[in-house]
Amino acid sequence: MILIIDGFNLIYKVSDLEDCMHRGDLEAAMQGLIALLRRANIALEAKYQWRIFFDGKRRRGDETRQIDEAGLQVYFSHDLSADFLIQQFVRQYSTPADLKVVSSDKKLQESLRKFKVRRQSSEEFAAWLQGVLEAGVPAAPEKPERAPDAAEVDYWRRMFSRRSQS
Repeated sequence: MILIIDGFNLIYKVSDLEDCMHRGDLEAAMQGLIALLRRANIALEAKYQWRIFFDGKRRRGDETRQIDEAGLQVYFSHDLSADFLIQQFVRQYSTPADLKVVSSDKKLQESLRKFKVRRQSSEEFAAWLQGVLEAGVPAAPEKPERAPDAAEVDYWRRMFSRRSQS
């Protein structure tokens, strides 16, 4: 299963990270979330594939659109919204039933309903994440993961190459 995380939406559900946001330290909040998800990935023995989407840029002046952080794929939307990129990812994915989108954004959740993807609120996911990190107990087994297919890789290459040509 691929977990698709609406990054800033989840950050506001984790108190330490929310404090970073209130102090205006976006980069620390993003890095903190990535670190938490990396720890969860290790605790869960890399059971899931992770796609984390953030609004805007990685940092001011940085043109990076995607990075791999220890097996987590992290996307930066630049002048688009993370919600838009999440919707595009889901639309282009060949088997949306293999996806779970984590966001409390009602508009995003509603727009994904027709694709029959699994959806979970950021609040519920944050509570689950805390349990995983505190207890180190993995969730019940789910469908085996699969590597991204060629169509998914091609889609993201086209998406980011178009934006950099603008």
